[in-house]
Amino acid sequence: MCKKAVFYLCAVFLLFPAIICFPGGPLLGGDIAAVVNGKNIKKDDVDKRLNMFKDADAETYNAIRQEVIEQLITDILLEDFIDKQGIVVTPMEMNRELMLIKKEIAENEDEADAFLRDMLASIGSNLYDFEKTIKHSLALEKYFKGSLDSQNLKRFFEKNKHFFNGEAVRVSHIFIDTKKFNSGDGSEKVAQLINTLKSELDKGADFEELAREYSDGPSASKGGDLGFIQRRGGTYDEPFLSTAFSLRIGKVSEPVKSEYGYHLIKVTGKREGVAVNFEDVIGDVRSTMLDEEILGLLKRLRSEAKIEIIQ
Repeated sequence: MCKKAVFYLCAVFLLFPAIICFPGGPLLGGDIAAVVNGKNIKKDDVDKRLNMFKDADAETYNAIRQEVIEQLITDILLEDFIDKQGIVVTPMEMNRELMLIKKEIAENEDEADAFLRDMLASIGSNLYDFEKTIKHSLALEKYFKGSLDSQNLKRFFEKNKHFFNGEAVRVSHIFIDTKKFNSGDGSEKVAQLINTLKSELDKGADFEELAREYSDGPSASKGGDLGFIQRRGGTYDEPFLSTAFSLRIGKVSEPVKSEYGYHLIKVTGKREGVAVNFEDVIGDVRSTMLDEEILGLLKRLRSEAKIEIIQ
């Protein structure tokens, strides 16, 4: 699939941690899933996106539901920000971007339309959400255009060469999901468990066996093995990546807290980076710097927002 289509399809479910403020007064009406700066997210809108997951087990369904709500929160924050900045994305710009995507998917426009609809449906989305993602991406690219000049790009490259030189580590982890404990002291229980497991490892326990027995997520069946990961383009947050790339082969980290829970990280292999020239990767540098700028903006918008998620 073309790079543009992959980028936008991923962006449909590009999620950032929510700053959640539970209401101090009575709960709002039963048809409201969340409120963002006074704007309602209706449960019906959430349920429509969840329809294809109705046969999933309760834990998976609830996790996907939370992700859908958070994406809708992000949509509202971005829409408000773009409006306040007066950024305009014209129908011509939208159509041009869509046509580029469709041409790279298939020669025939009807085939491209069908493929795109099927792909979006497979992740619980639709063309309306896809077009909204394109609009947001084009608007944010306009907003950050001034900061993406050659001088800033070169400075970003020099500071972050490890993003572009192919450096990678093979990582295993034991992951304890905070959500597995529903009580108010859930985070404390997770911390206690991960510390107990670290003590067992320090005494000589087998990492793979503990991962299979205690770790949450699909990697548990593989003894915690996540394969090779790079510093960017994945699903791991900064505390996880910083720890993974600082470890020597065979060493196990202290407990690392991420937005998802706690991890014990073990590096089992390394691939060294190669020499790379700025001119050869300037397009990659630009897209990476833009991603960093957008991530920073979204974190700021969430920190300033009043967000109420109705349980």
